[in-house]
Amino acid sequence: MLYKIFPGLKQIIEYSRLNITGDLTAGMTVAVLLIPQSMAYATIAGVPLHVGLYAAIFPVFFYILFGGASRYLSVGPVSVVSLLAFSGISSLDQSQSLNFLESMIILSFIVGFLQVVWGFFKLGSIFHYVSEAVLNGFIAAVGIIIILNQLDSFLGVSLPAYENLITFSSRVITHLHAIHPYTFGIALGCIIALYLIKKKFPTIPAEFIIIIASVIIVESLALYNQGVDIIGKITFEFPQLPTTIPTADLIFSLLPIALVIAFISFVESYAVAMKLATNDKEPLDPNQELRGLGAANIGSSMVGSIPIAGAISRTAVNYKAGAKSNLSLFVAAVFVLMAIIYLTPFFYYLPKATLAAIIIFAISNLINFGQLLHYVKNKMTDALIYLSTFLTTLMVDIFLGLVVGMITSFFLYTKLK
Repeated sequence: MLYKIFPGLKQIIEYSRLNITGDLTAGMTVAVLLIPQSMAYATIAGVPLHVGLYAAIFPVFFYILFGGASRYLSVGPVSVVSLLAFSGISSLDQSQSLNFLESMIILSFIVGFLQVVWGFFKLGSIFHYVSEAVLNGFIAAVGIIIILNQLDSFLGVSLPAYENLITFSSRVITHLHAIHPYTFGIALGCIIALYLIKKKFPTIPAEFIIIIASVIIVESLALYNQGVDIIGKITFEFPQLPTTIPTADLIFSLLPIALVIAFISFVESYAVAMKLATNDKEPLDPNQELRGLGAANIGSSMVGSIPIAGAISRTAVNYKAGAKSNLSLFVAAVFVLMAIIYLTPFFYYLPKATLAAIIIFAISNLINFGQLLHYVKNKMTDALIYLSTFLTTLMVDIFLGLVVGMITSFFLYTKLK
C-alpha cells in the first residue's frame, strides 16, 4: 500500500551501491549547471533569485518520492515554463488580493494538481497525438521572446516587458543610443566565451566559469561604480507562502495559464525522457511521469516557488555524465542547497548582463528554423501549422499562439482525412 502512494520508496530501498559513483559524478556535474540556470530562469519568471534556487531543490524530492518514471530527467526551473508563468500572471488583473509571487505559488499548485489528475486518469498517452509542428513553432517563438526580454540587461538600457514584436522592436530602436558600453561588453564577452568554451572544451561547465570570471572582473575593476548592474545580495529566506486564501476568481483566472503550462511542461519533459529511455531500451510510463511531475510542481508550490519541468539540456548532461538512477537528482539538489547556504555572498557582484548572456546562449538552441525548411520541403501542411503557431505567438499573444496552432492542426489534418 505504501509503495502505491510513494512509488519512489521501492527504488530507494532497492538501490544498488554499484550505481553510487555514476550518480555522484552526474549529480555534481548537473549542480554546476543548475545553479546559474536557476538564477537566470528566476529572472525570466520575475521572482527573486532565491525562489528560482528553491525550485532546483525541493521539487526533486517530491519527484523521486512519488515515482517520477525517468531515471535521468532533471526537474527544476526551465526557460519556457518560466516565461509562460511570468506572462500569464502579468496579464492578470492586478487588483487581485494576492501579490505576484503569491499568485505564482498558487499557479505552481494548480499546474501540479492538473498533472496528477491527468496521470491518475491515464491521459498521458493522449499527448502522443499532439502535432510536432505546433510544439516546434511555439517553442521557437517563445525562445525569441525570452531573448528579446533579456535585451535590457544585455544592453544596459531600460526596456518594458515584451508585448508584441512590432511594438517591442520600435522601443529597442529608440533606445539604441543609450546602450551602456561596459554592460554590453560584459554580455558580449560572455556570449563569445560560452561559444568558445563549449566548442573547444564541451565537458567543462562553461556557465559556471563565466560567472566566476564576471564576478572577479566586476569586483576587481569596481565596474559596479561605472553603471554595471549587479544582482546584489541574495537573501536566504524561509519560503513565503500565501497568507490569504485565494479567491475563486483568482483560481479561475489562473486556470487557462495553468492548463497551458501543465501541457507544455509535460510534453517537453516526456519528450527528452522518452528519447533516453528508448536509447536504453527501457519502458517509460507517461502516466507515472505525469504524476511524478505533478507532485514536483505541488512540492514547488509548498516551498513558495515557480512551476517546473524537465530540462532538456540538464537531462542530457545528467545522462552523459553517467547517471544510473534518480539519486543523481538528489545529489544535484543537495549541492544547490549547500550553494545557497555557503556561496550566495560570492554572487553579490555578479552582473545581470552575465545572466542575460547565459539565457540568450541557452535559448538560441530552441530556435531552429531548419525544422520549418524541412516541413516546407516534405510536408507543407506542417509548415502552415508551424507558421500559424509561430507568428501568432510572436506577433499577438503567447497563449493565443498555442491555441491557434492546435486549432489549425486539427482543421488541416481533419480536412486532409
